[in-house]
Amino acid sequence: MFIPPEEALGLIRDFLNNTINVVSLQLIQSTKKLALRLGVWWRIDPLRRGLLEASIPYLRQGLRFKSPKVLGMLREAVIEALSLVLMRKAKFIAYLVGRKLVERLDWVRAVVRRVQDIINMGLMWLNTPIIYRPELGMNTTNP
Repeated sequence: MFIPPEEALGLIRDFLNNTINVVSLQLIQSTKKLALRLGVWWRIDPLRRGLLEASIPYLRQGLRFKSPKVLGMLREAVIEALSLVLMRKAKFIAYLVGRKLVERLDWVRAVVRRVQDIINMGLMWLNTPIIYRPELGMNTTNP
């Protein structure tokens, strides 16, 4: 299974940017716990890590962030942490690749009926030798 880390990170960040709209205390706490458990907490940018740590007691007191700039910074910190966590999940990468294939290839839409079919398509693409893979429509370096 080979997909360049930059491309996988790009797929994950696109997915998270479209998915995460609101940053809550529960999301920040669960992201921190998950990142600590999987050992990626210390790979996060120290300023973003500090922002996440400082926001937990602030939000626990019942206070809220009103500044759009601070909310954007919190959202970016959560996205960075979750993208590092999700880089380790082969099934999730396969799901994202399968979604990209379904969007790009017309004949695949007729085959896909469930989420498991999307994951299977992504796994098949990841296990196909690089020279035989169809393009995903991103910055790929396939010959």
